[in-house]
Amino acid sequence: MFNASDLALRRAAALLPSRAGYALTRRLTPRLGGDQRRWLGGVVREKALALLGDEELATATGERFTTEVACDDLDAVTSVAWRESRRLAATSVVGPEHLPQVGPAIVTSFHFSGGFRVFDVLRTRGLRPTFLHAPPREVPRGYGATMHELRMHHLRQYLTPPLIEPGPGAREALDRHLGEGGVIVGLLDVAPAMLDLRDHAGCTLLGRRLRLPVGLLRLAIKHAAPVIPYDGRIDRNERVLEFHPPAHGDDPEALLADVLLTCEHVIRERPWTWQAWLDADGFFATAAAG
Repeated sequence: MFNASDLALRRAAALLPSRAGYALTRRLTPRLGGDQRRWLGGVVREKALALLGDEELATATGERFTTEVACDDLDAVTSVAWRESRRLAATSVVGPEHLPQVGPAIVTSFHFSGGFRVFDVLRTRGLRPTFLHAPPREVPRGYGATMHELRMHHLRQYLTPPLIEPGPGAREALDRHLGEGGVIVGLLDVAPAMLDLRDHAGCTLLGRRLRLPVGLLRLAIKHAAPVIPYDGRIDRNERVLEFHPPAHGDDPEALLADVLLTCEHVIRERPWTWQAWLDADGFFATAAAG
């Protein structure tokens, strides 16, 4: 999606004050990719139209998708280039009252733009987050490899443990972290079959049936930990991170359904912030088959 000229733009934007950096990124990113980026916007528009059935929203999604991803990558650069105090000062937080004063807790989302700032916000409140990290399906190269390494550098520097990957021993590590009062940040829009996840449940999103992982939600019930959905966005060239009211449910399936209500609301209100549009067909098809 991006190339060396985009990387130069991200680094230049990181030298500016926050609002100016986002403004520069939003203005220049659409111009760098030429016909390929316009084609990409068209693909995203058609996928959004098929799922949302709204011409105006689909057009806005096609136009804004790449700039939202670009601003997210700018956050990856500043997560290393800026001090934590500066990152926090550049982030507006909505709904902080929904966070617990102490752990344990599950803070969950989809792959929404801007969610990477969640670790700074949780840490400054005295919470101890780790990240349930699904490794890339393909080894990233070029621009993608740089962004991945920047994110991994941030996790290794600030989180303890820095991350937990699905696989042998993952459930025990997550269970232990919650038992010690820790917070787990996890993204749910992952088809179980893609990661060979066995603990999943049927659900509905955007009018389509699929299956999503519920292992984290099962642990939340075990530890009486609140499940707090969150998302991120750019509003008037300011990074905004929003925490929503905790999900309700007596079992993992009910918790998942309640979380999905919040995530679907975000997608329908600001679909350009959802980063899964390019993989949407495979996401629903693979998840449903899983």
